[in-house]
Amino acid sequence: MTVPAPSDRPGPADAPATDNPWAPPGPIRTDGAAPAPAAAPGPFPAPAAAPGPFPSPGVPSWAPYPYPYPMPAPQPRNGLGVAAMVLGIVGTVLGLAVILFWLSWLLALLAVILGAVALAQVRKGVATNRGTALAGVILGVVGLLVSTGAGVLVVAEIRAVNEERKADEAADRARAEEAARAAQERAAKERERLEAERRRIEAERAAAAADEKARHPQFGQSYTFPDGLKVTMARPERYVPDETVLKAPKNARIIQVRITIVNTGSAEVPLRGSGLPVVRDANGVLVLTLIDGSGRLKVPTGTVAPGKEVTSLTAYGLPETAADPFSVEFVHHAGPGGSVVWSGPPS
Repeated sequence: MTVPAPSDRPGPADAPATDNPWAPPGPIRTDGAAPAPAAAPGPFPAPAAAPGPFPSPGVPSWAPYPYPYPMPAPQPRNGLGVAAMVLGIVGTVLGLAVILFWLSWLLALLAVILGAVALAQVRKGVATNRGTALAGVILGVVGLLVSTGAGVLVVAEIRAVNEERKADEAADRARAEEAARAAQERAAKERERLEAERRRIEAERAAAAADEKARHPQFGQSYTFPDGLKVTMARPERYVPDETVLKAPKNARIIQVRITIVNTGSAEVPLRGSGLPVVRDANGVLVLTLIDGSGRLKVPTGTVAPGKEVTSLTAYGLPETAADPFSVEFVHHAGPGGSVVWSGPPS
């Protein structure tokens, strides 16, 4: 705004001293008279007469500007410094929690960045909290260091856990392999045991079959019991009895059965009813012994000493229609061996 220059013409001598075009108007009168001029503002004194060729007016026709209203001072921007300090504190605390290091380093980094920006604002005079901003930067750096240390610790712990897990897995694999080898060895031993048992059973069966076959010899053959008692039946011969106690069947073939008993063992062997054989005809019917008074028939009793020999001599009347073949059984009652059965045709 420009100040108007004073007029070249001198003002009238009777012009009022308050003729100020910049003065506010006075109060409006209601009686139709002209309003009274407003008083000049302030304690400003009337200026002196201007030098030069201009006439000296009584009061100048202009007045200076009044003082302007004071402008409010701008507020300092301290938010970044406060945020940096808060983030630095939170980042440091979370870094101390170790497990939250992955979050604390980000907050600490933000604290350093915001603190640096706040310090720049302080240098420009925009902000006034230099101490807070500096504290935010320091706490951010501390938080970064703490989070880095926590991260290193967590990584080391994870590595140790992995190493321990690998060691445990290796130990488990070793134990599993050892258990598998032991199981294979047990299975192999079990197979060997089963194979040996199978061979033993087959051998026993073969021995039993051979023994069973040996226990059914033909007339004239021998058999030896486990206790060393050897028995041999001679081929049957015809026998002519004297007067018999029991009458022979009609048309019967009377034969003589001779069994020789030898003790080949080292201990006495009792006979106890073994001297009298059991004879059956071709139909398996029991044939009774013929007893005469000739004294030729013998039924041994008692025991047989080692190396000694006794003979059993008996006679039987076989039915003519069931004489071929017939069987003779020697039962070893006292020994562990059961019986021997000879079979064949009569002579």
